[in-house]
Amino acid sequence: MPRISMYFAVLLLLVVTMGTGAMADDPCCPPGSTLGFSGSVGLEFTFTPVPPSSYNIETGLSLSISISGFTFSSSTVFDLSGFESQGFSADVDLGAVQIGDDILFDPYFSWNDLSLSAQIVGIELGTDLILADIGSVQTPEYSMAAVLRLSSGENCGFSITTLTGFGATDLINVLGGVEAPFSYDLLSLFYHTQGLFGSPGSLNVTVVSGFYFEEELVRLQMDYMGLMSSSTTWFDWTGFNYETLEIGYRFEEPSLAFLSAIAIDDTFSVSSIDFILDLQIEPVRFTSRTSFASSLPPSTTPIVFSGQGFALSFALCDQVTVGSITLFDATFMFAEQDLSIEASIDPVTLTSLTTFDATGFSGQWIRAEVTFSGVSLYTVAGFDFSGIDYITFGFELKF
Repeated sequence: MPRISMYFAVLLLLVVTMGTGAMADDPCCPPGSTLGFSGSVGLEFTFTPVPPSSYNIETGLSLSISISGFTFSSSTVFDLSGFESQGFSADVDLGAVQIGDDILFDPYFSWNDLSLSAQIVGIELGTDLILADIGSVQTPEYSMAAVLRLSSGENCGFSITTLTGFGATDLINVLGGVEAPFSYDLLSLFYHTQGLFGSPGSLNVTVVSGFYFEEELVRLQMDYMGLMSSSTTWFDWTGFNYETLEIGYRFEEPSLAFLSAIAIDDTFSVSSIDFILDLQIEPVRFTSRTSFASSLPPSTTPIVFSGQGFALSFALCDQVTVGSITLFDATFMFAEQDLSIEASIDPVTLTSLTTFDATGFSGQWIRAEVTFSGVSLYTVAGFDFSGIDYITFGFELKF
């Protein structure tokens, strides 16, 4: 398997190189002409120390090809112990109908998701048929699941989405893992800064044993004349399970939004409340989040303060963006400080993230990237008081 992947990668790279060179020399196909063909090749090496005196080197190879509505991508990972994972993804866009298939081996077969979606008069219908290994390496257990999707386009700012899972739970991952859409939008400074160097988590649904009804998710969303409101409700085979409610208002000139988000558990009790304020006066943006959560015995107060966060971002000459996040815990004590710097001076991009906790310095991450002639060269490093966490070198060629 590893040798086949490497041979395929080398062959594809040679074909692409000869093809792009031929197009450059052909007067009928000058550079920059649109032929409906594009792609990318990436190679990445990650060095990770393994205490007390060892290390690991992980290699990732990524390929992507897009030809007139068809997209194919591949991701292969090796380390010093051998083959780690292989993922394939293929998507076909036929206009009103889209077909996709995702396959993952890590290192043995673990996931296959065949999806089909169609748009009819503003209504999107879709289904995902999933075969997954939910057992162990020693004892594989294969199980089937299906997720049915139905959603409407926005009409006067109103939309509805329903997801039904048979043999599948965690359907919120189909919606990007976002439980409260307006809160996610207003808190984008928090998510952006804290996710600069974090690896994205899996957004796959969870496949369980047996092809039975497991979960239903219904989302109602409205954004009209400045009013923001949404409701996301979960049901399982026993009935009501969980719900998040949002209501707020957005002003223009200057951009000011405030929002309240409430979570209700299966006992119809309020489990959490968030109050969000977001203010944008270019080039400055400020976001505040105040959180409350249900208390634990022996407290007699049903809802207590659980945390406070402030996010601030401002741009300098449209080339440098400085961000700051400050978090306080339930005791009103300092919990975390994140400082980020993002600079883009063509063709160089620099990104830095420094974190502090209650004890002081917590970690530092730095990324540097240079892009020229369709090629991107980059390096990423992360370290803390104990030393280097990892160092990554990589490149990506787009054609």
